[in-house]
Amino acid sequence: MMLRPMSLLVALLLGGCIIFDKKSEAVSFHQLSAPQSAATRPGPEIYVPRAVIPSALRRANIVMLDESGWVRVEDAHRWISPLDRAVAENIAHHLTKLTGLPTAAQTPSGDHLVLLIDIEHMSVTAAKQAVLDLRYRLEKSDGTLLIERSLHQSTPLSDTTPEQYVRAQSANLATAAAQIAQTIPLR
Repeated sequence: MMLRPMSLLVALLLGGCIIFDKKSEAVSFHQLSAPQSAATRPGPEIYVPRAVIPSALRRANIVMLDESGWVRVEDAHRWISPLDRAVAENIAHHLTKLTGLPTAAQTPSGDHLVLLIDIEHMSVTAAKQAVLDLRYRLEKSDGTLLIERSLHQSTPLSDTTPEQYVRAQSANLATAAAQIAQTIPLR
């Protein structure tokens, strides 16, 4: 007997929460673009572990920060892979293309170089610029420091859509990788 009034109450409460005539936006997946190429030199191999990224960017959704700290999360736009891994793979692909050296996402067994990437800032400015600030550290496999630098890249956006943002940050990473490639010692 008590079941009917309770069922009616639940149906009334949930009826206001469910909207049947609205369709949810389809989810779009994005990835940073980078060239695919094979190594043309035997070594040294470059180990590129996952990048360190700001906590606000550590999510599946595309997050666009502005210079004042305002956050815009794009619920229907997501990264195809975790951003920390995507950044490392992107730079590794560029380095192989630019230097001919092999790169690895897992620690190689022999002597190798280690490229540590720390994304300090990845944002959109009010002037429609995609900004990338990163710090990198290049070491030998025994931990000997070869170089440590900070880089600042900026690419204009025609619009602040997720597609434009991903395209601009891909361009920023390509430019950063070109600068990193110039500092890698070739045998």
